[in-house]
Amino acid sequence: MTPALTNADLSEDRTALILEWSDGARIVYPLRLLRAQCPCASCRTLRDQPSNDPFRVLPSQLLNPNSDLAGVEPVGRYGIRFRWGDGHDTGIYTYDYLRELADLPEVRKATASEERHAP
Repeated sequence: MTPALTNADLSEDRTALILEWSDGARIVYPLRLLRAQCPCASCRTLRDQPSNDPFRVLPSQLLNPNSDLAGVEPVGRYGIRFRWGDGHDTGIYTYDYLRELADLPEVRKATASEERHAP
């Protein structure tokens, strides 16, 4: 069972989301990574498509996704929806998915760096 989310905050420089969980974990998620890993059907399909078509055109939000966070809202007791600076807001980041992302090297590095700089 995935731990419950107990607190969410932006980093001082507004480039990362810091989530605290009921099991004591404090994880730092770079916003650029969260945006790039959007779990909505459109983003996931385009991201997972093989790129063997040399004429394939990707939407600009996937080539250079806007990672400015314009809003956040809870979705039930199981996830979060982000509204990005480009208006994209269809991805629901479940708590299970966020905990999976915590294992990515970029998230581990950001979390370790924040822990070293914490008072």
